[in-house]
Amino acid sequence: MERKTNAGRKKIEMKLISASDARQVTFSKRRSGLFKKASELATLCDSETAVIAFSPGGKAFSFGHPSVEAVINRYDGQSQALDAGDQSVQTDNLRELIQRYNALLDQLEVEKKRGEAIKRMGMEMKAKTWLLTPVENLNPTQLQILKVLMEDLKKRVYQQREELSKKARTPRPLLDLNTVEPDDPSASNPTKNNSMEGGGGSE
Repeated sequence: MERKTNAGRKKIEMKLISASDARQVTFSKRRSGLFKKASELATLCDSETAVIAFSPGGKAFSFGHPSVEAVINRYDGQSQALDAGDQSVQTDNLRELIQRYNALLDQLEVEKKRGEAIKRMGMEMKAKTWLLTPVENLNPTQLQILKVLMEDLKKRVYQQREELSKKARTPRPLLDLNTVEPDDPSASNPTKNNSMEGGGGSE
């Protein structure tokens, strides 16, 4: 007698069920199983759980522990707090990057001015030597550098002259004309003069 082999449960292919009635029945069975698993998770782990499912007809079904509203409100609150925290972190990072960028710009400007000063000092030292050299012995580059330095010197001399001229034109404070020292010391004591004149008359 041949032994019958048990085919076992057939694995259902995961694809959309074409028949609407069969799809509705499957949704009802799977929904109940899903809610049961969610209830077990909440009971075993003391977790706040919420499940919301819409049927093919658009009807909503939900399960929640302690309630769907409580779980959703807690989720929204944490999401808003996380968003605010992320935005604050991004703002701080952006502010730090801007500060570092500005500091680098300032440092670059300082180094640029320093390089220009060193370059100018080198050119001026060379120019002192070139000034003692006959012009016909200088090459075009040296002549051009001398020209630039002479023009710069002329500009600085002009600025210095203007500053000195402005200082010279600055009006000095006027003397107080009401305060005049008398030439005759006796003029400051008219009472003494009157007494002397009166004494002479009595004689």
